[in-house]
Amino acid sequence: VGNAGRYGEGDVQWMTAGGGVVHGEMFPLVHSDRPNSLRLFQIWLNLPAVSKMVQPSFAMFWNSDVPVYKTDDEKASVTVWAGDYFLEENVTQNSPPPDSWASDPSNDVAVLHITVQPGGSIVIPKANSSADINRSVYLIEGHESNVKVDGKVINEKVCLTMDATKDVPIELDQG
Repeated sequence: VGNAGRYGEGDVQWMTAGGGVVHGEMFPLVHSDRPNSLRLFQIWLNLPAVSKMVQPSFAMFWNSDVPVYKTDDEKASVTVWAGDYFLEENVTQNSPPPDSWASDPSNDVAVLHITVQPGGSIVIPKANSSADINRSVYLIEGHESNVKVDGKVINEKVCLTMDATKDVPIELDQG
């Protein structure tokens, strides 16, 4: 598709391979005066059968264009990488490539990065759709702080399969 980009510090890149994309991920040094740490979430969504061989597509959303929701006490935040959850009025979500599974609202795809500070909490709302929705929560940090997910203390890095038909509270004790 002829695209190139440098991303980091909260940027989001959507790519649909479709009929084929050769790509490489290279991580150049951004800062010469401090460490260049990297946390990369690479999430693959399978294309619907009718879209397996579509034209490749690429979209880049810089950190400043990615919606972030904060609770009133600012002890929890949600970076909304995909989906329409936690969006304030007059905030439009960046659109995934047109043939992506996420571009069909009936699939109710949401990709959220949730951060909870000590004493904070947030509730992931139930799915927008009554369709058969899969929902997973990945705890990647903070497991040593007794994070509560849906009332259960989680003390390990883990992937949890949640019931998409109900709200899911996430809490972190004051510690």
